[in-house]
Formats: sequence, structure tokens, C-alpha cells
Amino acid sequence: MRSVRPLRGLCAAALIALATSAGPAAAQVKDLEAYAAALAASLAKACPMAPPGDTAAHEACRKAIGLGAEASMRDYTFQFGGDQVGKRMKDKKTSVFRGDLYQDLYMSLYMYTGKYKVFTAPDGERGIAVQAYFRNTLPPGRYPYPFWHTDGDANANDKWDAYETANELRFYFDRNGRVYYASRSDAGSDENRGPYGHVDRPTFVGEWMWRDDQGVAQPVVTLFSEAYSPDNPHLPTLDAAYRKMAINFRNADCTVCHQPEGHRKMNKLTLLQTPMHAATSIDAVLDEVRSGKMPVDDYNDPKPLDPKLKASLLTDGEAFRNLITTADAWERTNGRPKARKLVAN
Repeated sequence: MRSVRPLRGLCAAALIALATSAGPAAAQVKDLEAYAAALAASLAKACPMAPPGDTAAHEACRKAIGLGAEASMRDYTFQFGGDQVGKRMKDKKTSVFRGDLYQDLYMSLYMYTGKYKVFTAPDGERGIAVQAYFRNTLPPGRYPYPFWHTDGDANANDKWDAYETANELRFYFDRNGRVYYASRSDAGSDENRGPYGHVDRPTFVGEWMWRDDQGVAQPVVTLFSEAYSPDNPHLPTLDAAYRKMAINFRNADCTVCHQPEGHRKMNKLTLLQTPMHAATSIDAVLDEVRSGKMPVDDYNDPKPLDPKLKASLLTDGEAFRNLITTADAWERTNGRPKARKLVAN
């Protein structure tokens, strides 16, 4: 892996090219090289190496990530999962995230050294691998959900082990200069990992959200109070709207499929089990409900909804989406650095 080297005007030009234009093949390679260096440098600055249980370091990372070169991927959606070498993209088990959610909840769980490499994927697309090591001793509420849950396989800790042993994050770019897939991988090097040991987590008891001994909702990192400014006046109504919509999700059996164990039913998974997961996927969910594609039965066939329940799902879901839009607009109007852009895909 390469260490980050200083860039200047080339770095800025590469960022603009990647964000706005596909460009010719030769130019893409040049731009991707520059962007790789900028990305690695930015992540190492925002989320440097620290003890893997340092909550202050994790909090600082969560606040800083998304303000540098990585900002270009915050406002569109892509897939994330394990590397799953040898599988075609359509056969990989992945989760679908908007970039801001992925960075704030998942990328922030890694620490970065500034080392990187540019590679060519088997399908011919170009990618970037940044050296990264997992924070495996944080309190449970610092993870967006318990990665140590059973997934029905013989080894219930496969996913937790994969997070722990990963030593790089990979970003696969399409020909328009956008990430289409991000993965964790153990194909890199442990040369800069430092002191690090396996952690055995308590047995998962089936709760994706819970309250700690002080009565605080967990995982705390998935709450609106952590994603928006504390003085955003729309937080109370936003939280109430989510709770109302979540009841309809439960009544319609949406959360059976759209939770981390939903990979038993589908390869490409949209998560809804926490406020922020639901917020970043609400448009897609409403489209699926309107079209009658969701929910599905045990055979993955569309399951008819009671008309009143469907109407409530759409009404409450649209109200929730509108409040998200309003809260985002307040963040932009008040100049908050990580406010979501007005136009997103």
C-alpha cells in the first residue's frame, strides 16, 4: 500500500471530475489515483489510529468524517458488505446505504493509517483500498446494530469476526465515477494494526434496539439526536413521526425482512430497524409499498396489505419523509457542515 503524498491542484480537480463526469477511460485512471490519495489522507486525519475502545476517538471520528474528500459519496446510495471474493455482484449479500449513513455509522468504526492502493476489479472496474482497522472494544451502543448476532450459519460469529479481522475498506467505482460497492476485506496488511485482540461479545438476545441501565435508547449512534444538531427544532416531532411509522412497519411485517437477519430472505437488503436506517431509505420504502412489491410472504411473493394499513403506512411514511426534508433544510439554512444536500439520488 502507498502512503499518502501531498497533492495540490490535482486533488481538487480529481474530486470535481469524479463527482460530476464519467470522462474518458484514461482520464478516469488518473483521477482515481489522485482521489485515492486525497481519500486516504482525509480519513487518516478524521479517524486516526487510537485504542480500539476509545469512545472519545470514535466520537471525534463520527463528527469529522464526511468533511473531506469522502464528502463526494455522501449524497447517493450504494451497496456495502463483505468482499465475498468470486461471487458476482448480484449474488453477494449486501446492504443498501446512502453514503452519509454508511460513513457516520459504519466507516467511523474503523481507524485509518493513510495508506492506500488502487486496483482493478475482476469486472474491469477500478477501485480504491484504504488501510483500516476495526474498533472492536467499543460499548454495544456504538455499533449500528449487534454485528455479533446469529445469522443462521454454523458459526454465529462469522460477521463479527469479519469486522474484526478486516484490514482495509474497498471502494468500487462505476464508469461515472461513483461508488457502486464498498466492502470490508482482510486481503490487506496488519503491519500497522498495533495491539489488538479478539473480543467475545455477549449472546445476542434478539433486540436490535434496547435501553441501557440509564434508560437511554440504544444504539445511541442511530438516533436522530446524534445525526442532527442538538438545537434543530424538528427533533421532537421527527422522533414522534418515526415511532408512529415504526408501529405500521411492525403491523405490516416489514421489519421481518428489513433487519440484519433479513439476508436469509434476500441478498440485497434495505435496513429499517433504527431511526437513521429508516430515514435514509424512506423514499425507496414508500415506492415499494405504493407498487405493491412490499411486504412479501415466506416465498418472497408480494403479500396483499389490508387497505387501511396500506393507507396508514403511506400517510405516516410520507409525513416522516417530509419531516426529514424539513430537518435537513434547517441544517442547511443554519450552515451545519454535514447537512444533507437538497438533491440526492
